[in-house]
Amino acid sequence: MEENIESSNNELQTQSNNMEFYVVSPKKFLILFLGTFGIYTVYWFFKHWSQYKKSSGENMWPIMRGIFTIFFTHSLFALFETKYERKTGEAPRSINHLATIYVVFAVGCQILSKLSENGYGNPATFILGLLILPVSCWVLYQAQSLANYSGDDVRGESNNDLTGLNYAWLMLGGIFWLLIILGLYATVAGM
Repeated sequence: MEENIESSNNELQTQSNNMEFYVVSPKKFLILFLGTFGIYTVYWFFKHWSQYKKSSGENMWPIMRGIFTIFFTHSLFALFETKYERKTGEAPRSINHLATIYVVFAVGCQILSKLSENGYGNPATFILGLLILPVSCWVLYQAQSLANYSGDDVRGESNNDLTGLNYAWLMLGGIFWLLIILGLYATVAGM
């Protein structure tokens, strides 16, 4: 019986040591998150789950976990913590509260967006929705720092350069930012 428990613990140790996650430099993360108005979040979650699926062999759909982030944020952050603990032998400062903050703010953003679209509380609901963006960015930035550390690339140097596809997304994000600014101006000006 003790042999089975030890074998199970060794298997768990090996599986968690093999866990791989998406590595990205802090600079690139911030540029893509803010430049795409947070749409990068879908790709960010997808890449983390995709890397994890490849390394663990677990049967899942990373694209669904990238789209429906609020249902999988806590489990992803817990995996980051597990990888860190297996790597260093000590538990990291928990980021579970950050997952909760992200989920609450993501739901709040959707509610504020719907209120603003329907003309309720404008421009306050619109502005409050915009203020959620930096909080979400900060939460995911903190989680990415732990993922980078666990992946032996603290600075994310292996994924530091912007690609052509990144620039295309940033151009679309720039158009979106322009429309947001024009919409905010029109709302405040009473047009």
